[in-house]
Amino acid sequence: MASQNNTGRQFDKQHGVTIVATAALAACRFAAYDGGYPSIAGGAKDCQGVTEHAAEIGEAVSLTTGYSALVEAEAAIAFGVYVKVGTDGKAVAGTAADHCGRA
Repeated sequence: MASQNNTGRQFDKQHGVTIVATAALAACRFAAYDGGYPSIAGGAKDCQGVTEHAAEIGEAVSLTTGYSALVEAEAAIAFGVYVKVGTDGKAVAGTAADHCGRA
């Protein structure tokens, strides 16, 4: 099913980076600069991108860092709602002051 504002396309990778996982990472989840899952700690724990595949500790994993990516959510999120990082890199609803993207 096409998205409402981008007919026929649901994913468009514009930029990517490869990191080494410091924790077991699942596919389609937010990942931090330090190779684990992001948290509110900031710095190396800020969100760097979305994993393209799962990775075990020490394995390389590519992240989508620009435009759009499919992200697993903790619960249903309506179209257009702000999203932020939740538990284990899953997306949750955010606010205008606290978000890293839109659904």
